[in-house]
Amino acid sequence: MSSSTVSRITKPLSLISGILLLSGCVFHISPSVASVKQTQQLTLPSNNLEYLNVLSGAGNLEIKGSQTATSIRVDATIYTADIEDEYELTLEQDGKQAKLVAQNKSRNGISFYSGQSPHIDLVVTVPSNLNLDIDDGSGDIVISAMQSNMNVKDGSGDLTISGAKNLTIDDGSGEVNLENIAGNVELTDGSGSIHINNVSGNAIIEDGSGEMHVSNVNGSLNVEDGSGDIVISHINGAVNVDDNSGDMLIEHIGSSVTIEDGSGDIRVNHAKGLTITESGSGDVSIDNISGSVKVAD
Repeated sequence: MSSSTVSRITKPLSLISGILLLSGCVFHISPSVASVKQTQQLTLPSNNLEYLNVLSGAGNLEIKGSQTATSIRVDATIYTADIEDEYELTLEQDGKQAKLVAQNKSRNGISFYSGQSPHIDLVVTVPSNLNLDIDDGSGDIVISAMQSNMNVKDGSGDLTISGAKNLTIDDGSGEVNLENIAGNVELTDGSGSIHINNVSGNAIIEDGSGEMHVSNVNGSLNVEDGSGDIVISHINGAVNVDDNSGDMLIEHIGSSVTIEDGSGDIRVNHAKGLTITESGSGDVSIDNISGSVKVAD
């Protein structure tokens, strides 16, 4: 490394260190990665339990439903930078709820890592009828084979759910994939693509940005979208879309369609009535509408 390169690195770091020291902060620069790996297993009988509350920090989370399970089992893989670094991993019962906490404890001050940072990966096996309440920081979430209600708050990372009853999601960023939902879906999403298929009830989606594909909803569908292309197909109930920008394809709708659009092309094919209150800029294509058609100028 040349002396000029060293100078360019040390000067900004010296400046940052000085600022942090003046503000009373401790500043750590760690050339290491979270390469210390530990495993731990937790179990809790699920008799009389109705909910599992999960509070997890950084790391991947997988929850698998089982129709024969009589307990909650947690298989955890903990990654730290040092064997003495602290973390919290607990599974406890509180009345009819079980509480799972998994998070690394931060060092004092600010730490930087040159590679993988501390995190805890979880694989959780639960009875398929156990309701879930999840508050997750970062990392991918995969939930499968559940037959219960779920409330998921996710900071960042991909979210995949296959099998649930009623589902409420507040997602920050990352791809969202939902399928085989036996009840209603309420999704609030910041950014990232959305794929939803096979919902028995109604679906309500509030999305910031990212493409969206929604298909096979037995009830109604309401969408409020900021930006990104939208594809909607095979919805039995009414469809209402309030879209700011992006192309839109809506087809095979068993009831009426109502659209308010800012910009982007609109194509509607096979529906029982269509109302476009605002079309903004972009082409409008309409085919096979069996009911009334109203398009604002």
